Amino acid sequence: MGGGRLVEALDRKGWAVTGIDLSEAMVDLARRRVPGLTDALLVGPVERLPFEDGAFDAVTALGVLEFTEDVSLSLRELARVLRAGGTAVASWPNFGGLYTAWRRAIVNPLARSAGRPSPPSPKKRLDRGEFANLLEAHGLRPERSILLSPHGATLGAGVRSRLAAQLVFAARKEP
Repeated sequence: MGGGRLVEALDRKGWAVTGIDLSEAMVDLARRRVPGLTDALLVGPVERLPFEDGAFDAVTALGVLEFTEDVSLSLRELARVLRAGGTAVASWPNFGGLYTAWRRAIVNPLARSAGRPSPPSPKKRLDRGEFANLLEAHGLRPERSILLSPHGATLGAGVRSRLAAQLVFAARKEP
């Protein structure tokens, strides 16, 4: 859940929200952002979620899976805690995009040299099709995918695919 921006937005819209992050610092930040959810925001790995099978109508993993030790295990856990027919929204880096190359080559090294934290390197590189296949392998049928680009629909699809930072999939859990 990172620092809790999505948790905060969903809470404002009236959703019953639970969040988890491996980083205690991120969980603390989320708890400060949404103090009413302190007990629902947990420290833990996505590979071992402390929730019952089918506990959630929807799950999200945005900017998370590329940093896990085992993407397949992480997706299996997301599918496990999602009810049949529920929706999973998951992102994966657009490794072929310029944004990803720029972050890896320029932004992250500058942040490290300035003593600021930067995300770790992704553990595994998959293209769009490979990630979609992995979702399917865990019973999460992709229904829609988009490329997140700062320029949205104003650019042609080819240019947008080169600029986009993330692929975002909405997938339905098979009954």
